[in-house]
Amino acid sequence: MARAACALLSMHHLIHNVSVLKNHASRAQCMAMVKANAYGHGLRSVALRLEPYVDSFGVASIDEALALRRVGIKLPITLMEGVFEPSELIIAAQENFHVVFHHECQISWLDQGGIQEPITAWLKIDTGLGRLGFTERESWVSYERLSQHKNIRQHCGIMSHLACADQPDHPLNNLQMKRFEHFIQELPGPKSLCNSAGLFLFPEAHYDIVRPGIALYGVSPFRDRTAAELGLKSVMSIHTQLISVKQVPQGTSIGYGAHYICSEDMPVGVVALGYGDVLLRTAREGMPVLINGVRCHVIGRVSMDMMTVDLRACPYARVGDPVTLWGEGLSLEEVTASTSHSVYDMLTGVQPRVKFHWQ
Repeated sequence: MARAACALLSMHHLIHNVSVLKNHASRAQCMAMVKANAYGHGLRSVALRLEPYVDSFGVASIDEALALRRVGIKLPITLMEGVFEPSELIIAAQENFHVVFHHECQISWLDQGGIQEPITAWLKIDTGLGRLGFTERESWVSYERLSQHKNIRQHCGIMSHLACADQPDHPLNNLQMKRFEHFIQELPGPKSLCNSAGLFLFPEAHYDIVRPGIALYGVSPFRDRTAAELGLKSVMSIHTQLISVKQVPQGTSIGYGAHYICSEDMPVGVVALGYGDVLLRTAREGMPVLINGVRCHVIGRVSMDMMTVDLRACPYARVGDPVTLWGEGLSLEEVTASTSHSVYDMLTGVQPRVKFHWQ
């Protein structure tokens, strides 16, 4: 029999989240970010389900874009990091991928020949994130080069990325928006600035296209606002089962390192899920899980394939009973708070041996 650990994914929740996000940015198109295997949810399966509801997709590399074309995705696909070598420009033109240009060498590659069809281009400017993008001085020159290039379809778009959108009061937000607005004044072509957090906080910066990522999957981009408060529903939930239940005498140590000592005679359960399934290596004692829908807590150190739980809150639990790591009744954000990871780590860290099932 296969391992019990599985990820259940809800199409209903996925489409619900799209609706919430589009209601917040009703005047803008929605570019759904499906990079990094759709934040751990499955690149192809997510894109196929989203295609009727969004306007385009954003990916990190041409490999991801080609995988979407191979399963029949026809919507525009934007290479958010652009191309990594000149030959990828030829593929992008053939497949009608939209290409982000963030470095001078990428523009120079346009002159190397072989491109049969014009490319839809985005110019990325660095307004304060300090990652990819042209400086303000470089941006004007680069925009002119793209705008006049025979291999670029006009008009090229302009995008940037907010560094602190999840911190509403951070002064860099206003500074970045002012820098972006200053550059795009009177320039034609589509504009894009907002990620998930920016979409909720800065309606004045929605422009033509918003680029939601984490919020699509029902997770809050904010530390102080839950997904439920934003009207979002978690797309992924993680489930497994108890594989052992036993009464343990007072004074018994539990798990590697013998860090947890039972303070009394107590029931202890062993859960078929460990850091080989999900990023739980840093989980602290007391992390909540649901056993038969009852909140229990992890005791001892999480191991590769198993973790142990205090069953005093659920004394009638039996082998085979269902266990929820996160899902209805227990949010990913709350579970993550008991680790040293972020919600992004947790979602993208679900391992291949966990079976995925869409509902």
